[in-house]
Amino acid sequence: MSKFRIVALAMLLPIAVAETHADEQVTTAMDRTGLTLTVYQGNLTLIHEERRIAVNRDITSLAVTDIPPAIIPESVSASSSPSDKLRVTGQVFETGVLTPEALLGAAVGKSVQIVHTSKLSGEETFVSADVLRAQGREALVRTEDGIRSVTTDRIVFDSLPPGLRSKPTLVLDLATDGTTAPGHLTLRYLTSGLHWRTDYVAELNESETAIRLTGWVSLTNNSGIPFRDATLRLVSGSLNRAGGDRNRGVSKALMMRAEAMAPAPSQSVVSDLHIFDFDHSVSVSGKETRQLALLPATEVPVEKEYRLEGNGGQFNRPVNGLQRNNPSIRFHIRNTVADGLGRGLPGGAMRFYATDKGGSLLLGENNIGYTPPGEKVTVTVGRAIDITSERRQTDFRRDGLPKNVMETAHAIVLRNGSPRDVSVTVVENIPGDWTMLSESQSHTKESAGQAAWDVAIPAGGKTELTYRVRTRF
Repeated sequence: MSKFRIVALAMLLPIAVAETHADEQVTTAMDRTGLTLTVYQGNLTLIHEERRIAVNRDITSLAVTDIPPAIIPESVSASSSPSDKLRVTGQVFETGVLTPEALLGAAVGKSVQIVHTSKLSGEETFVSADVLRAQGREALVRTEDGIRSVTTDRIVFDSLPPGLRSKPTLVLDLATDGTTAPGHLTLRYLTSGLHWRTDYVAELNESETAIRLTGWVSLTNNSGIPFRDATLRLVSGSLNRAGGDRNRGVSKALMMRAEAMAPAPSQSVVSDLHIFDFDHSVSVSGKETRQLALLPATEVPVEKEYRLEGNGGQFNRPVNGLQRNNPSIRFHIRNTVADGLGRGLPGGAMRFYATDKGGSLLLGENNIGYTPPGEKVTVTVGRAIDITSERRQTDFRRDGLPKNVMETAHAIVLRNGSPRDVSVTVVENIPGDWTMLSESQSHTKESAGQAAWDVAIPAGGKTELTYRVRTRF
């Protein structure tokens, strides 16, 4: 009986679909003649589609399938051609999807056929039943023998309820001139579910003076449908949105696929948005992350810096004891043509690697913001454990000075446990108006509130930096 029931349903459902949408034409992804994905940072994509359709005098609506379930319906713009024979007069986005649960819910208060199995013979027969209540795939039904509970695999539905489809569908109302001819549909809409991020790989040379820099874009598709042979545009910039993020809770990416290195995408600026256009078509399946070459491997000079920065809290009060710290390790990259770059770099994670006899080592990683041509990229990869500092306040004076004026003296001892000479940039954040009264070596001003010293430390040795400063708050 089970085999018969499956065959009967397979014959019944297409007939029901045809009866429900008899005046409707369906267009699928197979009808696409053009597809452009413009993916913004922040879970938003503008999709532009071109599809071929047929103008039929008997058709009053067009069902557009293979569109993302997370589409923003109010953003849909549809037009058709030839305009003198075909016009789009209205649209509705139908989200009611054909599932056992949806079929059962629509059957409440109606009669269905359920499969009854004889306890004596085991024979299966159809029995009429009224659906009283439905929850999930289970229903309470009333038959001649009383009320019982059954699941959807024991129910035969004789028709499809209106409004249920096999997938979310955009239905367009059409007006024709009463003739039959080939036609063309143009769709533009916004959707969530597509994301992109940038990752940079920086391979440091042995002398730590240059890197081999490679950039990748990771495009993740959680929109609910695959996209084939699409023109891809990535947009970097700050985009204001009404109503905030409309992410509908799509699932996480399950796969990652990397493509071979290809020429870098071309760049352009529209208003204040930076556009990256890929010169080859891109396909990305559902629940997949695909990597695309953004920046081919490029040799780029770098400057390494050890930086020790104070927090500025020791200038307006007495401070006892020692403050110990290690300087951070930073690399500076100039985004210029002369240094092998000179192009806009989207924000993302930059990871530094080094190589020794055992293989590759991750030195550290840091996020960078969008970097226009001519600007400098600074990446902090960690802290130097072989370089230590001890900071102490050696004097605090307020007596005999004008109101809100203080003098403090400081000593910073830097020790170098590594086998090579190093230089550490010591930066003190000094609040208020300040004047340097004395110092063991000359400082420079990085900004109005920052004094900086480049302190040389011999291998295995130490250097002490001292200074006295007057501040007014």
